[in-house]
Amino acid sequence: MTGRLEGKKIFITGGAQGLGACFGRMCAEQGAMVALTDMQSEAVQATAAAINKDFPGKAFAFAHDVTSKEDWETSLAGAAKAMGGISVLINNAGIGSWGNIETDSFEMYRKTMAVDLDAIFVGTQLAMPYLKENQPSSIINISSAAGLMADANFLAYNVAKAGVGMMSKSIALHCARSGYQITCNSVHPVFIRTAIIDPMVSMAKSKEEGEGKLAKQIPMKRIGEPEEVGHMIVYLASDESKFVTGSEMRVDGGITA
Repeated sequence: MTGRLEGKKIFITGGAQGLGACFGRMCAEQGAMVALTDMQSEAVQATAAAINKDFPGKAFAFAHDVTSKEDWETSLAGAAKAMGGISVLINNAGIGSWGNIETDSFEMYRKTMAVDLDAIFVGTQLAMPYLKENQPSSIINISSAAGLMADANFLAYNVAKAGVGMMSKSIALHCARSGYQITCNSVHPVFIRTAIIDPMVSMAKSKEEGEGKLAKQIPMKRIGEPEEVGHMIVYLASDESKFVTGSEMRVDGGITA
């Protein structure tokens, strides 16, 4: 089925590579216009150009540091001008971190919070006027299975991603009680074949062994593919999900079951 996102105007952070790039392509394929943002300005321009090669005029790119309020203001305004509004916000930008309560540094803890959690507060607050003007709208926040289950060595990441889930619920309730046709949901992937798992994979002797160790933790015995998360994003961005809000959407091979 095609055209599920016809008329949607989607703003995606962390869009240069990995999940963000995958979301952009899959949404454009379904008829949406997409604004990809990323700190890697050349890379995000290249990703948008690649999407436009297959889906002409659907993708736009903006340099954007999600920890900067000024960058949020500039990127949102530019995207709204380019697309004629914003009806879907996908807070995808994020970083991983490794450390327990004794080994983690406060500096790394704060950086993880700034990128993975605080940026969602700032960006969503600034995006609300655009979303309200383009209802029905959707807010999709990328959390993680690590936001639902703890690990001794993922302290900052666990806390940030758990916060994403709870923030999403609060936003969802606010929008519902305010009478807005704006849904807000969090998405919780497990290990997905993107660059964010590279540090864990590289701890093994080979890529195959590293991915195998991760896969053993998952009931379905494999790591996920970006497109498997992308299908959830397409659903949440579409009007098919307009009665789904405040939910934790798990794409995790059963690991949190």
